[in-house]
Amino acid sequence: MNQLKVIADEMLPVYETSTGEKVVNGRELHEQLFVARDFPTWIQDRIRKYGFKLNEDFSTFRGKSNGGRPTTEYLLLLDTAKEIAMVENNEQGRVIRKYFIEVEKEHRKQNQPQSIEDLIIMQAQNMKDIRTKLENQGKQLETVNHRLDNYDKIDQIGDLQQRLNNMVRKYAAQNGIAFPEAWRHFTKGFNNAYRTNLKSLIKHYKEKHGLKNLTAPQYLSMAGRLEDAVRVADKMLNQQAILTSKELV
Repeated sequence: MNQLKVIADEMLPVYETSTGEKVVNGRELHEQLFVARDFPTWIQDRIRKYGFKLNEDFSTFRGKSNGGRPTTEYLLLLDTAKEIAMVENNEQGRVIRKYFIEVEKEHRKQNQPQSIEDLIIMQAQNMKDIRTKLENQGKQLETVNHRLDNYDKIDQIGDLQQRLNNMVRKYAAQNGIAFPEAWRHFTKGFNNAYRTNLKSLIKHYKEKHGLKNLTAPQYLSMAGRLEDAVRVADKMLNQQAILTSKELV
């Protein structure tokens, strides 16, 4: 309740949240409707009967304790409050609903530009928002182009094992490191991505099949995990492309 701003208070308070939503305190609405039933029973019946959804039509928060357990309070969206007032089907409910409608009209009127200067400022802000959105979309497109460029510059002819080697070799060239070091980066990335230990897997496979030598690409091929490996290498290249792009900005 501390973050709410009162925007109307003739019949009962109407609040505005930090995100601009108009809300009404359920207990305050209950009091103004002169409902005979106690508040918890009444509000829970209305929520159940008319299918109001938590965090869509209303939210809850803990109220003050009167010596026992803290009360549960309800913040109703203004549309929800209007519907509840209407279904009470009495004169007081109709009066409160009309009050809510007038509050909405007045608030919209206040937010409309009052002069040419206000209109210019509003349009400038809209243009700024559009420009920011376009810049973000441009960055996303640049990332996609980097990714496509990585695929274009890698020899797609040949099997997945050859492609994986080419991707790791490209990663080594991009980072100015030796090919074996790039493979260590790949191994670390593969282990993190699939929560495994590639070195242990290769060792176990060699012992099981009596092999003296077995490279990582060979193991990944025989274990049917080359597609997984290519995904990791692609992610490494894509991340590097993003970093390089940021450095150039």
